Amino acid sequence: MVGQVESAPDAVGYVTRIQGEATVVTATERRVLALGHALHLGDRIVTGAAARLEARLQDGTVFTLGEHAEFTVQQVRGATPDSDGSTFELLKGVFRAVTTHTDSGQPQPSSPWQVKTPVATIGIRGTELWGGFNLLDAGSNTLDVVMLQGKGVYVESNGQRVELNQAGYGTTVKSADAAPTPSKAWAEKKLQAARQTVAW
Repeated sequence: MVGQVESAPDAVGYVTRIQGEATVVTATERRVLALGHALHLGDRIVTGAAARLEARLQDGTVFTLGEHAEFTVQQVRGATPDSDGSTFELLKGVFRAVTTHTDSGQPQPSSPWQVKTPVATIGIRGTELWGGFNLLDAGSNTLDVVMLQGKGVYVESNGQRVELNQAGYGTTVKSADAAPTPSKAWAEKKLQAARQTVAW
């Protein structure tokens, strides 16, 4: 039944909101996602035109994918005995993530949380961020990352790391051979464009 949460003992998260078409592709199957469907390690989530998908993971992370995204759940903290962090992969498209917070409302320093992309690695610490390709037609290989609020984000590429420590500050990576640009405040137009890609 659509909207009913699946009972899946090996699940690492569940779909909490969906618009348009989203599927999971694994080595052995392809399945259409619906509200309440479980997510598992190794799932590659692919979204269609005008699609949105929100999911909550067992590490407390809530992520939202925009249209034409390919996002893989590689590891989630607590999913296996030796998983001390969470790792994801973004091959295309855009995402927004909010990591877990303590009861006091303050971000946790927490264990490693990373999103790997073809051009850079994004790491966050108790933060809300947006990241994705081709923002404002910058190019399908151009990655933009902005911290929306929270504690901090870093972006690593070509042996260089840029720290984003203020809300509204971002960086751009133009290719795997390029270093991230220095952290700077994004113009309101660019911030709004990023938010719109994951707006419902």
